Amino acid sequence: MAKRKPIRKVDKQLQKELRQADEFVTWMDRFARYADDHRPLVIAGFLGLILLVAAGNGVFLLMEHQGEKRLASEFKALQEIGDTLDRDGDAAAIAKLDDLIAKASGKSHRTRLYLTKADLLMEEGQYAKAAEAYEGALAHAGKGLNRDLAAIGLASAHMKAGERDQAEASLQGVDGPLAPVAEVERVRLAMAQDNYGEAEALAAKLESDNPSSPAVAAAQALLKTRGEPAAEIGSTPPEPPAATEPPAE
Repeated sequence: MAKRKPIRKVDKQLQKELRQADEFVTWMDRFARYADDHRPLVIAGFLGLILLVAAGNGVFLLMEHQGEKRLASEFKALQEIGDTLDRDGDAAAIAKLDDLIAKASGKSHRTRLYLTKADLLMEEGQYAKAAEAYEGALAHAGKGLNRDLAAIGLASAHMKAGERDQAEASLQGVDGPLAPVAEVERVRLAMAQDNYGEAEALAAKLESDNPSSPAVAAAQALLKTRGEPAAEIGSTPPEPPAATEPPAE
């Protein structure tokens, strides 16, 4: 009796692939028979799947439309404020902002309106009212860039009003892109309290942690104001660095 040749590796692979093909054909045959036996149920299932996909697409399109509508609304609001400011001055613009804040539907939109109001009040020298506006922004900001902008603004308002403990407390928790700006405000606060050693240490740490940040130059400029009245030291807070994100809430 002749010896049977051993099955080579390639033959085993071929057998495996053929067996998989047979299994697929068998599965399709079973599905076809099941579909014939349960035609109404299968049709309902396919229709349900189509409706589910359509509903998902509808929700996505609705969300996209609402996002575009919200941005358009915010742009229109800011345009109205700018027109009122140019035509009637700060007081009228602040009154307009109060009206827009009351009508704002989204938290992020309301936060930005509060920030705009607070900035105008700071320019008017109404630091207590500016602090209230920054607190309003904080109440709606959640976390992120808007929250940190409001916190730094609130610290500046307290510092202008001579409320240095409240200013320091407002800077707690500022993180992310605006953390260096918060450190500049701490340098400013130390200078206003004649704590020059602390101010120099804070500026040195800022430069060590963020050597390429524009905040370093702002801190160094503050150190050069040593000996000036505290009101002068706190008169020109640094501009925050340009941010690349709004905002999600």
